[in-house]
Amino acid sequence: SQSPGSRRMQSIAAVSSAFRRLVHTGRSSGGGGGGGGGSLSGCRSARVLTPGASLSRPRPSRRASHLCTMAAGVEATGSTVLSGATSTAYEALATRLRRLHDLDAIEGLVGWDELTNMPEGAATARGRQKAALAELNHREATCAAHGEAIAAAEAAGAADGCQWRAAVIRDARRDYNDAVRLPAALKAREAELSATGYHAWVKARSNNDWASFAPVLQELVDLRKEMAAVCADPGVAPYDYLIDKYERGMTEERLSEIFGALRTSLVPIIAKTLAAPALQHPAALLGAEGADTFPQAAQEAFCKAVATKMGFSFEFGRLDTSVHPFTGGTGPFDVRITTRYDTENFMDAVMGTVHEVGHALYEQGLNPAQDGLPVQRALSMGIHESQSLFWERYVGQSAEFWSAMLPEFHASFPHTAEAGVTAEDMYKYINKASAGFIRVDADELTYSMHVVLRFEIERALLAGKVQVADLPDLWRAKMKELLGVVPETDTLGVLQDVHWSDGSFGYFPSYTLGAMYACQFHAKAKEEIPGFDALVAAGDLAPIREWLRGKIHTVGSLHPSADELCEAVTGAALDPSIYVAHLNKKYSKLYNVSE
Repeated sequence: SQSPGSRRMQSIAAVSSAFRRLVHTGRSSGGGGGGGGGSLSGCRSARVLTPGASLSRPRPSRRASHLCTMAAGVEATGSTVLSGATSTAYEALATRLRRLHDLDAIEGLVGWDELTNMPEGAATARGRQKAALAELNHREATCAAHGEAIAAAEAAGAADGCQWRAAVIRDARRDYNDAVRLPAALKAREAELSATGYHAWVKARSNNDWASFAPVLQELVDLRKEMAAVCADPGVAPYDYLIDKYERGMTEERLSEIFGALRTSLVPIIAKTLAAPALQHPAALLGAEGADTFPQAAQEAFCKAVATKMGFSFEFGRLDTSVHPFTGGTGPFDVRITTRYDTENFMDAVMGTVHEVGHALYEQGLNPAQDGLPVQRALSMGIHESQSLFWERYVGQSAEFWSAMLPEFHASFPHTAEAGVTAEDMYKYINKASAGFIRVDADELTYSMHVVLRFEIERALLAGKVQVADLPDLWRAKMKELLGVVPETDTLGVLQDVHWSDGSFGYFPSYTLGAMYACQFHAKAKEEIPGFDALVAAGDLAPIREWLRGKIHTVGSLHPSADELCEAVTGAALDPSIYVAHLNKKYSKLYNVSE
C-alpha cells in the first residue's frame, strides 16, 4: 500500500504522461506513479494553467497587428507594427502555429478525460484516438508548408522591432527543426517502447523484479542515444539534448555545478536536522486507520475555499477528482486541476490543491495577447514547478497561511477546534522532516537529494560510465551516501519511479530546479512586496499573485532560458546558495539546532 504522501506526490508523474504531452512541464515536488507514454519527439512546449482578474475580459483579437502591443501588463516597448508583405508572412505563420496549438489543446482535453472521466472499457478505443491525433499533429508540425511559413517570416524580417514576434519565430524554428529531424522509424520505435516500457515497469515494480525491466531499460537508453545522434545539433552530447527537452538552455555542465553545490552544502544540514528529536504533533491531526477523521465532503469544501483565496478562476477553470492530482486543459481560458482525498489524512488533498493551483495560476496568467503562439507557453518544466512550489512552500506551508485559514479549517473539521489545534501546530505538522526511501514521499528538506541521486545516475548512464545492470547497487550506495538509508528492495529503490519506463531521462532535475527557482523568486518577492508575510497572514494573496503574474506568468517563453528569466526577475541567474540558506535557517529553527 502507499502512504498518503506517496499518493499525493505521485500526482506529478501521472501528469508525466498527460503533462509531457501538453508541455514540457511537471507538477509538484514529487512525482512517481501514473502512466507512461510521454514522448520527447515533437514536443512543442509547456502547458499548465492559472487564474485571474485579467482573464475576465473577452478573448482578444488574434490579428498580428495586435500581438506586440500592451499584453496583460507586459508592454512590448518600442515594438514595430507590421505592414504589407511582412505582416502577411507573419500572420500566415501565426495562423499555422495556432492550429498546432489547438491540436495540442485537443490532445490535452482527451488526456484530461482519460484521467478523470473515461470508463475503463474505453482504454483501447482511446488509445486509437490518441494515436490518430498524434499522427495528425506530427504531420502538421513537420509538413513542408510549415517549414516554408517559418522561412518566409524569417526572410521578411518579421522578428525585427518586436521581442514577442522574435520569440515566436525563434521557437517555431526550434520546434520545427526538432520535429523534422526525427525519422519516422525512430518515432514509431519510441511509441512502441514507451508502451512496452511502462507495462514492463508496472509489472517489475509490483513483483520487485529488476531483472525483467533491465533489458527494456537498456533498449530505452539506446533509443535516446540514437535519437540524440540524429536530432541534436552538432557537438551536443546525448544527455544535454535530453535535458534541453525539459529545461531549455540547461546543460549537464550547468546542472553539475548547481547540484554539486547543493550536494556539498545540504547533506550536513539534513544530517543535523534528522539527528534532532522528532517534532511532536497533536493527535487530532493524525487520522486513525480506517476512520473517517477528515470527511471527504468537508475536504472538498475546504480545498475549494483555498483555491478561491489563492485566486483560481472557476470561470476559466475547474477542480475535479482523480487518482493522481494534475493540472491540464488547453490554456489560459480553460485550466483544469484535480486533487484526491484520503479521509485519514487531509494533507493529501489540501497541499495537493495548493500545488496544483500554483500550476494553474501560471496557466491562467499566460499572456492572452499571444494566445496560441509559442511565446505564450510556460518557459520550462522547472519554471512551471517553481510556480507550484512557490505557493506550496512559501505560502501554503507557512505559519502565516495557517493563521489565515485556521478558522475555516476548524469549521471544516470541528474535532481540531475541540483539541485546540493552533496555526503553529499546523506549521510543524506540515513541515516535519524525515529520511525515507521514496522520492514522492520526501519532505522539503530531503527531496532534492533524491533528485541529485537520479541526476548523477542518468549522467553516468548516458555517458556510458555505468551500465544498466549496475543501477540497483549504485542506487543503494548513493542513498546511503546522501540520506543515510538503504532500501531493502528494488521496488523501494531503482524501480520506484515511472519516468525511466518511457525513457524520460533529463526530466528529474526540473523538480529541484523548480524548488530553487521558487526560493529565489520568493526572496525577491519579499523585497518588492511590502509586508509579504502580513498579507499572507491576513489572507490577502492578490498582491503576491499579481507580482508573479507580471514578473513570470505573462512573460511566458520570451526569454530563451530559465536562467535568463531568473536574472530578469531577481537580478541574478539561479543561485543554489539562496535555497540552502533558506533550508538551513528554516529547519534549524524548527528543530532547535544551531545554524
